[in-house]
Amino acid sequence: MKYKIVFASLLLSVVLVFLAACGGRQSAGIYTSYTPRQIAENIIAQQTNIAPMNYLAPDSEFFLGYITGRYQIDIGEIEIIDGIIFYAGGVIVDEIAVLFLADKADTAAVSDLLRAYADRRRIAFSGYAPIQAGILANAIVSVNGYHVALLVSEDPRGAEETFLASFSDTPPDMHYSNAPQQVAPQGENYYYEDADTVEEIAFNDEIEDVGYSANESILPEATPAPNETETGTDGQYSYDEDSHPEEPAAESTPLQDEPLTAYENDVYNRRAVMQAWSTNDPSELSPMNRRVFDKCAYVIDSVITDGMSGFDKQLAILNWIIMWSVYDPEFLSNAPTARPNPNNDNPYGVLIGQVGNCFGFTYTFQLFMDLLGIESMVVHGYDFTGGRHAWNLVYLYGSWYAVDVTLDVTYNNPLGVDVSHRPETITNRYLNLTSEYLWTVLGHYWDWWSVPIAE
Repeated sequence: MKYKIVFASLLLSVVLVFLAACGGRQSAGIYTSYTPRQIAENIIAQQTNIAPMNYLAPDSEFFLGYITGRYQIDIGEIEIIDGIIFYAGGVIVDEIAVLFLADKADTAAVSDLLRAYADRRRIAFSGYAPIQAGILANAIVSVNGYHVALLVSEDPRGAEETFLASFSDTPPDMHYSNAPQQVAPQGENYYYEDADTVEEIAFNDEIEDVGYSANESILPEATPAPNETETGTDGQYSYDEDSHPEEPAAESTPLQDEPLTAYENDVYNRRAVMQAWSTNDPSELSPMNRRVFDKCAYVIDSVITDGMSGFDKQLAILNWIIMWSVYDPEFLSNAPTARPNPNNDNPYGVLIGQVGNCFGFTYTFQLFMDLLGIESMVVHGYDFTGGRHAWNLVYLYGSWYAVDVTLDVTYNNPLGVDVSHRPETITNRYLNLTSEYLWTVLGHYWDWWSVPIAE
């Protein structure tokens, strides 16, 4: 049989009986009478600040996929006798996994794979959720005998102490959690892949690449001030909700509440939307693009007024995006049932579903700039983690300026905050930046020679 994983009731019982006959833990402290689940339950019970957990046991339909897909353990080469995986899911990274291997020689390889998994997760969260990225950076992989534990929590040292104590002559008393086992919703099918390097996905081929790469400079003093009232904090403005009316409830239904197969033969088409806008005739648009068109028309009518400068317009659009949408939490989730919005990389996901990733936010902002006649472009590059990233360049007052919509969205709407909770005050930290700031402070990098330099 190709896969050698053993779901361990019989074998584990034989091992424990043998150990008991031989005096149990007297063999150098590498054996325990606790199962991996019991060890993990004790670890979780000893943590003072850990998120609610789901778990995957060997009899779960997701366990094998998680082991091979997330952890990238080749079960054709490495035999796992028993194991348990507790995880928080969503944008919370807490995770406790304990694996009992058949061959102690495999613990080094499994440890390396678990460390690599935690690092991929750290990279995925860096820049968007720095606190969670910090927890992943401090994750511990601990080995004792035939057991390997992945310990991702705010107190990984305490978790490791509990793990190792399970093999001592005085193991901790048994504790139990109320964590539910993760099961697939009825009728759903899921497949597994290494989804942790989330920024390495390809964006929708139907989206036109209208730019290259970029840089920006801070607005000079002569630039007209925004209409919003400055609060005195650099880059921070109050947001006048009275001047930005809410859209009718029928138009604010998040896409994740719609079937993921909605418009399955339909794709976002920037050229089609722009053509309809130029002729003021959206009648030939597909259903998906008509909704994008109507939403853009509503937003522009709501936040753009006569007499606004180019800066006023870009600020109004940016702040509307911040107040309307959040970074797709399912995009970063390690839950096997995670359902990222299938359009989070284009304006439909942001405008209708209220969620996006860096490509979705960048192309949404670009679409608005195009509709408003403001010269701009999309920049494709990389962030400081090496993950693919995108941002915008806007041409104002004879100079180019960079806008990182994604970072402004996640700064004002921390990951994990529901779209119904909006910031009272918007801080525009990533609006109109210089090339030097992008490169030296934010760690963005791109092909400098292919785009204008903002100075």
